[in-house]
Amino acid sequence: MTRSCPTLGHAHCLAIEGADARRFAQAQFSGNLDALVPGHWQWNAWLSPQGRVRALMHLVDAGDGNLLAVLRGGDAQEIRAALARFLLRARATLAVQAFECLAGGPAATGTAVREVGAIVLGHGSRSLRLETAAAAAAPRDPAARMAWRLEDIRRGWPTLPRGEPQFLPPALGLEHLRAVSFDKGCYPGQEIAARLRYRGGQKHRLYHLRGPAPPAGDGPTLPKGITCLDAVTREGTTDMLAVGPVDLPQEITVADRTHRVITAFDP
Repeated sequence: MTRSCPTLGHAHCLAIEGADARRFAQAQFSGNLDALVPGHWQWNAWLSPQGRVRALMHLVDAGDGNLLAVLRGGDAQEIRAALARFLLRARATLAVQAFECLAGGPAATGTAVREVGAIVLGHGSRSLRLETAAAAAAPRDPAARMAWRLEDIRRGWPTLPRGEPQFLPPALGLEHLRAVSFDKGCYPGQEIAARLRYRGGQKHRLYHLRGPAPPAGDGPTLPKGITCLDAVTREGTTDMLAVGPVDLPQEITVADRTHRVITAFDP
């Protein structure tokens, strides 16, 4: 049955297990785990003390008492090592796990169903099936991967680039993803996130941009101050998910081509 599902690539995850797994995650991550019930997933993030996003994830509670952080970019080993320094006396363990990602059919957004050798995350009109290494031999489907990325762009679902943390929560649309809580109590970066929410001062936000495709072989060349997180070109049109200034005009010029703002995420 799963062989009919297009294979998208690898997912790098952190398994957070043990009696204190949920308490540890609640203290470290920006989202509120009180809203995460068994059999579901939520958007969540780990911030630096300066409020920059160190890790972005789908945080899964598949109903077995443990958590699985399906990372949206970044280096899983580096994130695990950095996060492990805060375990202290917590009865919890952190381990990197790899899964093969397959694109599935519709499933209610936020659901997480554990099957034999797999976990299925509902994304509404689609689902993400995480299979163990047994699926690694399945051929990847570039067209399905492109369609999946395009849907992420349309929804404002970002993936972190590698390197040092550079984005504050508003730049990645964490509020529209409900990946940051302002009333659950303290966590790293909480003061900065709250200050941006209630006092303003955020300088960047997340955008879906669309315009003509660049010349063959070229990637998008963006004006200074705009960072492309992902871009998909199909049928002569490029869709981009990008971080830009909060006052970005409705049309910008990219390599002599006009791109329009389709959606601006978060205020």
